[in-house]
Amino acid sequence: MEQHPKDKILVLSNNDPSQLPLSQALQDLGYLTEYSRLSEISPSLDSDTHAIILIPDESGTATLDATIACIQEAWDAPILITDCELPPGSFPIQTAHLGASQIPASLSGKSLDCAIARAHEFHSLHSQLEHYRKLLQGAPVGVFKIADGKMTYVNDYLLERTGYTMEQIRTLRLEEFFVPEDRLRFIEAMKELPLRPSDAPPNVYRFLALNGQTFVGEIRSKVLSQAGKLKIEGTIRDITQETRIMQLHRIVLELTEVILAEHDIDKILQLVLDTIVEYSGFRRALLTLYDLSIPVPFEGDVYKMLTSGLTLEEKEAILAKDPIPIRQRKAIYSDRFKLGSAYYIPHDKTPWLESHGITGTVAVEGWHPDDYLFIPLRGIGGIIGSISVDDPVDHNVPTVASIEPVAFLANFAAFAVERVFKLRQMQKQADQLHGLAALGAELAKVNNERSLCEIAAERVQESMDYDVCGIYLLDGMRFVHEAVAARDGFPQTEISEKGTRVIAKGPGINRWVLQHGEPAIIPDVSKNPIYDGTRETIRSYIAMPIHGRKGTIGVIYTACQRLAAFGDQDLEILSTVASHLATALSALRRRSALNRIFSFGQQLAVASTESQAITSTLDFLVAQFDFQLSSILMLQEDGTLRVDGVGGAYSETRISKGWKTTKDSGIVGWVARNKKSAVVLDVSKDDRYYEAFPGTSSELAVPILFNDNLLGAINIESPQVGFFDDEDRRLIEVVANHLAIALSNISSRADLREQAVRDPLTGLFNRHYFNSIIASELSRSDRYERPLSLMMVDVDGFRAVNNKLGHLQGDEVLQNVARMLEKNVRDADRVIRYGGDEFLIFMPETNGQRDAQLVADRLRQEIGSVLEGTGADELGLSLGLSIGIYSRHPRESKTLEEILEEVDQRMYADKRAKNEDRADDYRR
Repeated sequence: MEQHPKDKILVLSNNDPSQLPLSQALQDLGYLTEYSRLSEISPSLDSDTHAIILIPDESGTATLDATIACIQEAWDAPILITDCELPPGSFPIQTAHLGASQIPASLSGKSLDCAIARAHEFHSLHSQLEHYRKLLQGAPVGVFKIADGKMTYVNDYLLERTGYTMEQIRTLRLEEFFVPEDRLRFIEAMKELPLRPSDAPPNVYRFLALNGQTFVGEIRSKVLSQAGKLKIEGTIRDITQETRIMQLHRIVLELTEVILAEHDIDKILQLVLDTIVEYSGFRRALLTLYDLSIPVPFEGDVYKMLTSGLTLEEKEAILAKDPIPIRQRKAIYSDRFKLGSAYYIPHDKTPWLESHGITGTVAVEGWHPDDYLFIPLRGIGGIIGSISVDDPVDHNVPTVASIEPVAFLANFAAFAVERVFKLRQMQKQADQLHGLAALGAELAKVNNERSLCEIAAERVQESMDYDVCGIYLLDGMRFVHEAVAARDGFPQTEISEKGTRVIAKGPGINRWVLQHGEPAIIPDVSKNPIYDGTRETIRSYIAMPIHGRKGTIGVIYTACQRLAAFGDQDLEILSTVASHLATALSALRRRSALNRIFSFGQQLAVASTESQAITSTLDFLVAQFDFQLSSILMLQEDGTLRVDGVGGAYSETRISKGWKTTKDSGIVGWVARNKKSAVVLDVSKDDRYYEAFPGTSSELAVPILFNDNLLGAINIESPQVGFFDDEDRRLIEVVANHLAIALSNISSRADLREQAVRDPLTGLFNRHYFNSIIASELSRSDRYERPLSLMMVDVDGFRAVNNKLGHLQGDEVLQNVARMLEKNVRDADRVIRYGGDEFLIFMPETNGQRDAQLVADRLRQEIGSVLEGTGADELGLSLGLSIGIYSRHPRESKTLEEILEEVDQRMYADKRAKNEDRADDYRR
């Protein structure tokens, strides 16, 4: 008989168990036996309990389940329950629901030893079973069983998703779990389930929860047995968010053209906001747009607020609240809140004490009603606004993947809004300049300085609708108030008298501008110590110096009764007027500058290519400033500067269009390298000068910058020493700025057009592109009596490659397939990624029976090279092509849909011919 001197057995009984035969049997087996009363169950000091024997009495039997549970909580050891009703020598009975073994009360000797060993095995198996049951019940995927056409089991995940109890689940018909539109498809799928291949793709349905909400689920199932009645088990994965993300990606692509075509900022923003609410997974959204008229909109006031998904009461409540202050606005965009392209602020970590916005109405795991999620509107000038969302529509909290398409749409909207705003500003500026265009001609007819200033002040005040506009001119040591024009009703006490003469040096904004030669904008005169004018009505002020050849000769100013009434555009307008005043006053400047600047702006606005913009700029420079030689050099990818345009009267030059130089060479190279303008009065005295144009004596070079990024340089050279001054430099910098904006807009439009028609993975044309060109190509085929062919190509074996090599290498294989297809078709042919591993090749002027077939044969020969270097050979993987060809003759009556259906069927016929044993799998 085996001895167990180190194994401890704990015997639990309300009676004295030491007098029982069982106790003697344990001692005979060599077990170390301890005893405890049932009423005093507590964990033993020695945790190495080998087994626990429970000897219940009548009271113990009545509460056996509770007693067992208490023991299992105290010890992790097998439990044996003595049962007087079991015949002596009978085999132990395992009770799965209790996790214990029942043995006869009189069991002894080797039978008892075997019973204890058997109890150990049962305890181990039962522990594993409980572990996996809990794991299955709490798994983050739905698990179900179906028998006799009913759900017999679902785990906690599905109960939570559907809102039903297990009792309700068992009483429902299967089709009641689905939205009405999907029920018939589910019933048909159930009929076909026994015949469904094991590797068939999962089915996707929309499920209907008890509360009426829906979620999209992906079902994978298998038949367990089929003895007259169907028994099924499977899983349901919630792909609502994945589906929404895919749908949002598609909607975003569709919206790009609509947004670009729209010229109403409110409509653009409301369209974006409504799209986010409909497709992003949030019921409510608030959009805040900052003041785009200032250099850094993020630091400006809130210009506009729009909402979507809010009730009228909620909208009124949120619009009635003050926007988030600028200081707290900056705290939002901290790295600690960053979530991909968005910023997520939990309700208990907000960087402010007061409440902003309105409380949400939805709480799910990982999302509190007072949480914040901000998606910034990132434009060229930084963050120009934000979109905040709340009330998630399902159980999925926001992730980086779900936010990215929303962030792309927000950034695209920011680009579109900035574009429309700038177009409006340019148009407004053009309109204002147009209103002032006659000023130059009018001033040219005036010989008296005071009359000249009076006309200028009146025209500026009327055209720009300013409250007041006045002009001071420097007369020796005196500063003379030559002219002033005011809006009707403006207090006369707020205006200095015309003709007032003061010492040029002294306090005041106008004298400061005169002395420093720099403009000044005062948003609030009450907070500016330099301002010494009246403050009863005037709230904001702007002053612009009037520069002559030898420095500042005067100041033109405007004042307004509103705070912060002036911005960069006002500076530009007043700068232009001041320049014209200087021209008229000195009789040295060209008198038609305003008209020509306006014309230049119009030409740049309609330029659709970089070449057009450069040509328009050169024409303007030559005509406006009569410079001897002008050139525009653009920065290349290799860091060199290439001449993209030359204009002027030099008879002999050493360069022409296409000539290149480096940043290390000449004055232009210095300007490009340092991103600063250079005025060189005498090139013979400047070590930086490199002779490219013979006869040059002075040079002016200005960088073309956009967002501080170098695009190129404008270079102007003259045979006259000292030909250029700071006024010339400022004017050319304005030209360079306009050119930079025009070039950036042209580049952005080109990039967006390219992105809209290209597949992001393979770089091939996409279906949107195909849909946009096919109608005109069919018309061209009919008009010129030339055939065309369509070739549908499916990559055989790609699924196996994707599964065995992984999705990343699978993507590389698809890219290799795309490159192989493009390489083996004509330049005139267009390869389109039609979807997944299907490609469509459009072949104009191609006969399907001859030329297209030759291409198909060549593609089949070349497909084998795609897997070279991937290790596919060792895995027994290979690729092939199934190809369908349709040749359309001119004026055929078939519609495009019929042609696509025909070429698709031919491709599948080709696939069935190569896979006769699985022909039914390749039918549509």
